[in-house]
Amino acid sequence: MNANLGQVRQGLAGLGRTGNTTPALVVLPELWSSGFDYPTLPDLARKTTELLQELKKLSAQYKIILAGSLAEEDNGRYYNTLYITGPEGRLGSYRKQRLFAPMGEESFFTPGTGYGPIDTPHGRLASLVCYDLRFPELARSQAAQGALFLVIAAQWPLERLDHWQTLVRARAIENQMFVIAANRCGATGDTEFAGHSLIVAPDGAVLHQAGQSEEQAMVAIDPGLLDTVRSRFNTLAE
Repeated sequence: MNANLGQVRQGLAGLGRTGNTTPALVVLPELWSSGFDYPTLPDLARKTTELLQELKKLSAQYKIILAGSLAEEDNGRYYNTLYITGPEGRLGSYRKQRLFAPMGEESFFTPGTGYGPIDTPHGRLASLVCYDLRFPELARSQAAQGALFLVIAAQWPLERLDHWQTLVRARAIENQMFVIAANRCGATGDTEFAGHSLIVAPDGAVLHQAGQSEEQAMVAIDPGLLDTVRSRFNTLAE
């Protein structure tokens, strides 16, 4: 956990030195502090409050919004929860709705039920966690409630990289919204993860795509592009 938090600090420091600009929103991968370490899940969930305090400090230091998923415990149940954190603290959260059976998630996590977009100083954010990406209604519902951006935290495997790239672009195109999708790289056991984090415009144009190894990048987003795309035809109004 401490090593991964250190990488977040290092990455933010690097982005902060990029030219004369600083990021407004930074997205981290799914379960970024630990990965799927099921044997220590109770301990990881207990540390989430401490991690959120650290994210709050980083958000205040860099004047940014941070998004990424962590283990959450609530009334004896565990959730894979994406938290949105700003300089003032937690802005909202989204519990992963669809659990991926091949990785044994259903044996340890409980699926989320209620969800909706999260209000931030930069507009409403929709959220998805990894396998949720395959279920278009989850993003559609949040877009219909006024979300302008979709953030995705994932641990998507390399063997299905083409699915990752296609589905991220599809969520942007069908909902005419910006998508910022952070995916894990590296390997655990026999599973190699794809990396290739993406930032996609509302018209489906790929504004940035990372490689398969660790990296961070900052991309300027023009909010006016969303209005331009929707002014041609608005799929949310259909």
